Amino acid sequence: MNITHATLQEIKGVLPHIGESLQEGSRGFYQIGKDQASKMMQDVLDEDGQIQIAKDGETIIGWVLYGQQKDSFTGEDIGFIYDLFVMHEYRGQGIAKSLMENAMTELKLQGMNSVRLVVYAGNYAKELYEKLGFSDNRTVMSKKL
Repeated sequence: MNITHATLQEIKGVLPHIGESLQEGSRGFYQIGKDQASKMMQDVLDEDGQIQIAKDGETIIGWVLYGQQKDSFTGEDIGFIYDLFVMHEYRGQGIAKSLMENAMTELKLQGMNSVRLVVYAGNYAKELYEKLGFSDNRTVMSKKL
């Protein structure tokens, strides 16, 4: 496995799967179409976000999309993980952990003192995030009307 910054061609290889990633990550809370998912990813990249990919040979097997945001209360620049995904057949091999560690290292090198992400209730990745030192700092609740 090799982890690198994605080329434009590799980003195009991720695009067909980004909707699946966001839908799975939200535990089905969002039904996201390919165009909407692609726009979300492009918006992050347009704001100096980055995507790193994991490859097995020439096959893309996972990615992490990350960037920076301003904390709305403090104005502090913070790192933010927008998306993490590993293809189903490659899970359980430590790829997600490696992608997260690479992204966090890069964010630290960019001067970030903290990194945040959103994880939906029931998402199995929460266990990984906790092992990497993430902790709950707020709970967002919803109710259909």
